[in-house]
Amino acid sequence: MIVQCEQCSKRFKLNPDLINRPEVKVRCSNCQHVFRVSKPESPDVLELATAPQEFESQPVTRRTPRRGLVLLFIPLLLILGGIAAWLYLPWPLRPKPVTKPTGIEQLTLVETSGYFVDNQQDGQLFVIQGRVRNEFPEAKRWIHLRAKLYTTDGQTARQQDFYAGNELSDQQLQSMPLQALLVLVQRRPTPEERARVIAAQEEVSFTVPFGNLPELTKLSDYSVEIIASQPS
Repeated sequence: MIVQCEQCSKRFKLNPDLINRPEVKVRCSNCQHVFRVSKPESPDVLELATAPQEFESQPVTRRTPRRGLVLLFIPLLLILGGIAAWLYLPWPLRPKPVTKPTGIEQLTLVETSGYFVDNQQDGQLFVIQGRVRNEFPEAKRWIHLRAKLYTTDGQTARQQDFYAGNELSDQQLQSMPLQALLVLVQRRPTPEERARVIAAQEEVSFTVPFGNLPELTKLSDYSVEIIASQPS
């Protein structure tokens, strides 16, 4: 049996066996309003929150068709197919990577070595010597190098930039001030200085001194790298 609250219009399912008088009082479990229900006899007020059951329609559930899942994969397959076509098909307009020449690709270091020299004015110096070989088919000049000294924990202790083609004698390394020696090796060569031009398949020497050294127990290694060069 379905009854409806007079105040809030909430509907409930009421067991008819509980109504044994022509008219009974019931209380709405939603708004607590007491109202009369006709039919059986009973002086008691029936609590709709306990004996009656609330009547509500159940929502109808529908199964999602599997076709939607398939449709989600179609754009993904199209994207992957487009990427594969771009990567593997021989497109005529596809740009090709161009390696920009730096002028050092065919320059190599030969027989670098390091040793200590006692300088009369600046104390102990560490000197790195070596040669640069030109494997290019044309001559090169202004070969720019960088040397580093490293501490035992791998940190850079000292760094010097310089040019190949200098000639520092043992006498210069022992007698000239360190700053004067650095001027000789760090000065940008002029075009007239043929000693600093390295022909194809030729070699040119370099020397670079380091001063103001940290404790020798903290020094572990050195390195030399070629930075740049110019056509002769």
